[in-house]
Amino acid sequence: MEPTLTARLHVELDLEITDPEEVQAHARDWAARTAAGDQEALADMLEQAREGTEAALMMMVEASDVVEDIPGVVAVGATMWMDPIQGHDGGPDDGGPDDGGPDDGDDGSADGHLLGGLNDGGEEWTEDDWLDKFWLDAPKLPGLPLEWLGLDPGATDPHAAPGSTNAPLLLRGAIHWAYENLIDELFDDAALLRQDPDAVGETLQLLRLPVEYRDSYDALFAQRFLAVALDLGTALATDFSAPTCPAQAHALALILDGLDLVPQLLPQVTLPDGWRGPLEQAARVPAADVSEWFTPFPGCTVTPYAADAE
Repeated sequence: MEPTLTARLHVELDLEITDPEEVQAHARDWAARTAAGDQEALADMLEQAREGTEAALMMMVEASDVVEDIPGVVAVGATMWMDPIQGHDGGPDDGGPDDGGPDDGDDGSADGHLLGGLNDGGEEWTEDDWLDKFWLDAPKLPGLPLEWLGLDPGATDPHAAPGSTNAPLLLRGAIHWAYENLIDELFDDAALLRQDPDAVGETLQLLRLPVEYRDSYDALFAQRFLAVALDLGTALATDFSAPTCPAQAHALALILDGLDLVPQLLPQVTLPDGWRGPLEQAARVPAADVSEWFTPFPGCTVTPYAADAE
């Protein structure tokens, strides 16, 4: 039997960080691919990437990769560390600005932000915070085709598109975020109208529905509208093709209205041309009196709580 040969390979790399933000953006893409649908693992990796350039690099680099493709050699152990990144003045600089984003351990859930992009401390989220939020939310709506949001039908892996971001996947996450806000505020609207039937003008979502029917927006209407909006979320999470009734089409339109902020939240992301088209087409409401809003479209069903009596 031949003796086992061992060796210790010493490698030292001098790195020049030319674009810390690009490093962290790549780390987010790497995390999305590596997590392979494991939301807990993805959240942990995104949190590490958010700590700064040094943490992002340490997460992505494996020392054993140096010999991975060399036959006859197996890395049986590896130790890796990184000296603190130095700024132009020679002082430490981790490449991660104090972004005013969520505290460590904040999972970016709806409770951690407001529609305008503020955390519990009243500080504005950065673009990196919103990117993390939308990455985490995107897998929650697998029933919404990415092709509707501008994905190239020929893409072999929509989660591993080149570049610093995957715009269709981010848009799916943004739609989940807008949907959460719609549901939260519809609950508030229904509660408000139960207390004060004349407070339609103070509602958050019902106020944005067609003004000519405002006299019909009472507490019962709010609850029925909420019911079909919840059903819409189920469809987006399973297999969405079209709204089931005029009210649900209006709910989808409200979600799209909530996406108007996305270009402001993600100024460095290039959104696909015409990405709103398929959803706007689905949200196009046929002319119908408000009394017909909960009547199902042909071949569709509406949750019994909301459905009009035949």
